[in-house]
Amino acid sequence: MFGERGSSSPELVIGIFCEPFNAASAIAELLQKGFADDDIDALGVLEGNAPVTREFWLAIGLPSEVAAFCSDCFEDGAVLVMIRVDPSRKREKIAIELVKHYGGVCSVTNNNYIGVSDSSFERGGEAHQKEGSL
Repeated sequence: MFGERGSSSPELVIGIFCEPFNAASAIAELLQKGFADDDIDALGVLEGNAPVTREFWLAIGLPSEVAAFCSDCFEDGAVLVMIRVDPSRKREKIAIELVKHYGGVCSVTNNNYIGVSDSSFERGGEAHQKEGSL
């Protein structure tokens, strides 16, 4: 679904945020830095039970184990922010830095590959370390 590095196909930077206000702040700054509104999507549930989103993640091209991880985070109350970046414009680094700055766990998808970086993510009262590639 996403092109290989060096191609003009967009990549997807995914930020997983425990705090909705941090996600909103990251989105506001992405817009200030010149990212287009239609290149940024957020997914979260403010109240009630979260739906199972595993099929959604599979449909956008994520591998099964990554889809399960994103779905689990969402069900635990996280807000997922997805940023489409054009590799030829070299904006991926800016998106990743802003997600991290506002406390998000950051991952990048490219041609069915996802890498998770700087991602201690608190779920269920315990800190979980996610390093390297999933």
